[in-house]
Amino acid sequence: MRRVGSVLLLSAVYALASCSSSSSGNGGTPTDDGGADDGGITNADGGAGDAAAANPFQSVHDELFGGKWVTEGVVIMRDGKIVYEEYAKGYTKDLPHISYSVSKSIGGTLIGLAIADGYMKLSEPVCTYITKPAGADPALCDTTIEDLLHMSSGLSWAEDYSLDPTTSNVLQMLYGNTDDMGAYAASQPRAYPTNTRWYYSSGDANILALALKGALAAKSMDARTYAQTKLFTPLGITTSTFETDHSGTLVFSSSWYATTRDMAKMGQLYLDDGMVGTTRVLPVGWVKYAITPAPAASTATKRDPMQAAPGDTGGSYGAQIWLNAVSAAATPDTIAWPGVPNDEYAFEGHYGQKVFMVPSRKLVIARVGNDRKPTFDPAPMVSKAVAVVDALIAGGK
Repeated sequence: MRRVGSVLLLSAVYALASCSSSSSGNGGTPTDDGGADDGGITNADGGAGDAAAANPFQSVHDELFGGKWVTEGVVIMRDGKIVYEEYAKGYTKDLPHISYSVSKSIGGTLIGLAIADGYMKLSEPVCTYITKPAGADPALCDTTIEDLLHMSSGLSWAEDYSLDPTTSNVLQMLYGNTDDMGAYAASQPRAYPTNTRWYYSSGDANILALALKGALAAKSMDARTYAQTKLFTPLGITTSTFETDHSGTLVFSSSWYATTRDMAKMGQLYLDDGMVGTTRVLPVGWVKYAITPAPAASTATKRDPMQAAPGDTGGSYGAQIWLNAVSAAATPDTIAWPGVPNDEYAFEGHYGQKVFMVPSRKLVIARVGNDRKPTFDPAPMVSKAVAVVDALIAGGK
């Protein structure tokens, strides 16, 4: 499977913070900020000190902050508790970070909530919730919400940042004179019948955002308020921001800003099957659905050793979530990230924004950075974290 990230213009805050970033970590083990306001997340250590020296995750520290990568922050959680947290100079646990295409997974989660609330249906044509753009393909309305979640809309789309901006759909959508990104994506001609081909499309994600806006507007609700009330507040997330396009629609493709801890909270929500403590946030069955391979991405394919970037091929895709393997029995040559357990799944964004969930180890890893070239390879980070957890389990911890 071919993976391409999505880019949105950075805010002034992030641009200033990037100027002070360093590939050398200076963070320490966080003090305990647990409790109800922290979405049920607690710190396993609770003490201050040098994280790299005092924490068994030294190998992860060396991988992320040893000079190879431009890591700006990392939070590792085991069984709902922070066991390792570190930041580069100029970054803290309280600083929101652009998540790029991690946003798609958050947007997909909001669609799941709207479905549970009865505002949308997976099987409904997208035209139930949006106004068909002028000039759109007559078959646009054959596309369902589920097709969009699975990136199987069949609408023509060029997700490529190396192309001429006049031929790259994603560049035109994000950086061109496009007031309504979802409408722009929905106006593309049909290339394939729905649900027959999988290909990565930031356009599909933004059509979903437009559909959510329409579904909520019918109930006199605002999407940003809905997101905060239904998703972020129950998790104790108070400082995240979902940017909008000029039409006021959330940009699901790439515009969610959040702290590294808040990204980890989203991962923990999925690892806990949609629960925060004893409170159910996501509907029953949603996590299982979201991490089940899409029909058009359910056949195992061998990883290409000449891939352009780590994770570009192999693996699978669910409902706006990347899957390391098409099944628990997938062979090593067909998984996305070598050396990582088959059950791993991820929210992924451009320039090294990653949230990995490994259910078999009760592990969540949230990592943010600014890796332009080379492209960040997360497999060593995850495999080393898994090795640490396996050693702790073997030691009775």
